[in-house]
Amino acid sequence: MHKEKLLKLFYFFSVLVFIFFIIYSYFSNVKDYINDSIIIIILISLVYFLKKPLELSLSSFILLIIALILHNSGVFGFYNASPIPIQYDHFTHFIGLFAVSVLFFNFFKKYLSKNKITNFLIILMIVLSSLGIGSLIETSEFLGFLKFGFGEGFLKFGGLGDTPLTESTLRDLDLIGGGWINTMWDLFYNTLGSLFGAIFMYVLYLYKNKNDKKPKTM
Repeated sequence: MHKEKLLKLFYFFSVLVFIFFIIYSYFSNVKDYINDSIIIIILISLVYFLKKPLELSLSSFILLIIALILHNSGVFGFYNASPIPIQYDHFTHFIGLFAVSVLFFNFFKKYLSKNKITNFLIILMIVLSSLGIGSLIETSEFLGFLKFGFGEGFLKFGGLGDTPLTESTLRDLDLIGGGWINTMWDLFYNTLGSLFGAIFMYVLYLYKNKNDKKPKTM
């Protein structure tokens, strides 16, 4: 199937998925994720309709959708009880910024060359651009907290791993640095995700170029 048709297919599929999240959030009374789902639908739509200037690849679009689905799966209580061995919030930040880094790599890869210093600076630009997106997410959470207070999702502030805050958890947070601990762990895993995404894509790029230059045999 043609790339354009596949992109369109996954775009409409993702919109349906987040409409499901809106409905589920409403009936399960975890309504913080209604706002998140609406924001995500707008974000995915922007990425899709800007696919040409962004030089969007199918794999990077699917990865972005998966990362956003993982975030919204917090509606099932995963931020409170992680279904994986590490804290779910850390996992979603890592995967989310990995996806953003892949997205930026596909845009900037046309500037890569045989010059290692140039390539290093481009990889650095990809990582810093990705971290800028991560910083905007943390800023939106802070501004949302000023308006809406505590809770889950993009526009509210939770505890460790975006868990609901109680008198007990607030006391524990204060002992280890208060809200800083949540923000700094988020930024730390954002950095890891950005680095791994950029390095992974660069290694893949070098491997593909090396294979393309090999003489074809019968």
